[in-house]
Amino acid sequence: MHRCLLIVVALALTAASELGAQQPGVIGSWKLISYETETPDGKKTFPLGRDVEGLAVYLPNGRVSIQFMKRDRPLFTSGDAWRGTLEEERAAFEGFFGYAGRYTIDAARSIVTHHLEIAHAPNYVGTDLVRTFSMTGNRLTLRTPQRQLAGQTSSSTLVWERVD
Repeated sequence: MHRCLLIVVALALTAASELGAQQPGVIGSWKLISYETETPDGKKTFPLGRDVEGLAVYLPNGRVSIQFMKRDRPLFTSGDAWRGTLEEERAAFEGFFGYAGRYTIDAARSIVTHHLEIAHAPNYVGTDLVRTFSMTGNRLTLRTPQRQLAGQTSSSTLVWERVD
C-alpha cells in the first residue's frame, strides 16, 4: 500500500510539473493597466483612451477569457441595453473588445496563443490570436504582432496586473 501511495504522489507531481511547464505564471485573474498601439513608424495611440478597464482570466485547465473596454462609453438613452440608437450601438461596439476560448503556451519562445471560441467580433471566432508575453513581478505584458487594425498597420501592447 505504501508503494501505491508513492506511485500516486509521483504521478501527481509529474502532472503538476508538466502543467506548470505549459502555463508558467499566467494562471489567475488580471486587471488591465494600459493598452496602446504603435505603428511601424513609432506613432503611439490609445485606441480606448488612457483610462481603460479590463479583466483577463487564465484557468489551469487551459481556458481563457479576456475583456476590456473604454471606461466612458455613453449609456443608451432608451435605458434598454438591447435598444440603442445606431450611433450608441456603434460606440458601444467600438469601445469594447472581448473573447474566450482555450490557450496554449510556448514557454521557450514566450508565446501564448488564444484559440477563440467566442468573440465580440464575428470574424475572430475560430481564429488564433498569437501574443508574445513577459512577466515582471505582478505584471503580465502581452504584445501582438504587426497587423491591420482600424485601417492601419500597428502592434498592440497590453499591460496587466495580477488580481489573484
